[in-house]
Amino acid sequence: ILSAAASCFRERGIKATKMQEIAKRAGISVGNFYNYFENKDAIIDEFAQREVARLAREIDEIVNGRVSLEEQRRQFRESLRKQLAVQRARVKIEILEEAARNSSMGEIVKRSDAQVRELIKKMHRSRSSAEVSDEEIEVMVEMDMALVDGMAFRLIAPHPELDIERMINAIVKTVIR
Repeated sequence: ILSAAASCFRERGIKATKMQEIAKRAGISVGNFYNYFENKDAIIDEFAQREVARLAREIDEIVNGRVSLEEQRRQFRESLRKQLAVQRARVKIEILEEAARNSSMGEIVKRSDAQVRELIKKMHRSRSSAEVSDEEIEVMVEMDMALVDGMAFRLIAPHPELDIERMINAIVKTVIR
């Protein structure tokens, strides 16, 4: 169901995608579909939870030193490539737009954002000296998130001069020092 929903969202957008389309693509009846998900918000919530869990695993490996600095950069580069795929960026922005109008979606985005912030903060704290204040860590987290979110916005408005690989490499160097 989630794979079908992701395909539909990328192709048609969240708002234009009907539950019936997702069920059809998933090869199940609409009635059966509702046994798993109440609505599109519930699907987005599941995607958000899975993304946070994935990020938590990656950051756990970083914080606990199980991954070399070069491997951290490689993993982050791959993660950014996925996040900054044009269709995925469009869906992300559509979610943010919907969150401004829909309080349920707004809560999903707010909760996910808070969880991601805590994970990134944990990573920065593990790599920073004791002299780095909590406020400085907060600023680093905000800058990291703004970099990635800003790239998503730049991707959907065609910028032929934008070299996405160069930007991904710059973000990786900025975030994982």
